[in-house]
Amino acid sequence: MNLYLKKPTPEDEKNYIEYIKDWKDEFIYPTASSYGRKSYQDLLDRIKLDELNLIDPDTRVPASTYMLVDEFNEIYGFINIRHRLNEDLLLYNGNVGYGVKPTKRHQGYGKLMLKLGLEKAKELGLTKVLITCNEENIASRKTIEANHGVLENKVYKTDGYILRYWIDLIKETT
Repeated sequence: MNLYLKKPTPEDEKNYIEYIKDWKDEFIYPTASSYGRKSYQDLLDRIKLDELNLIDPDTRVPASTYMLVDEFNEIYGFINIRHRLNEDLLLYNGNVGYGVKPTKRHQGYGKLMLKLGLEKAKELGLTKVLITCNEENIASRKTIEANHGVLENKVYKTDGYILRYWIDLIKETT
């Protein structure tokens, strides 16, 4: 099976609808995915505006969104790469957010998606990325650590601790 990252296109709408159904009532992460509960065209428009930093540029940063798909264009998950950090991202959310649909979890797809996403981050000119997760999210912790994440610290945010990991893209890809 060949899995790779690609940007969503109008031709992916049918597969995207199936992807959203898989989540049922669960919160869909990253935000670009959950935006799909509106129309698919709204999602495509938002992704384009996000990349150009035209959505509230005072509080947001430019970001690129990709889907992990197979050769049949089945969507396994989404990854969002923020091109730089603002104050909130530096503290709590980092450069990368990703989510694997429920029926594909615990099968190594998150690890692969993050690995491929780090390659995209390097192509964007990033040399170091911050990735965070909730302290109780063991699967995400293992995914980040498998991709050479180094724990810097943990910070408290309203309902629990956020673990802050750094990945040096120069060191890890040379």
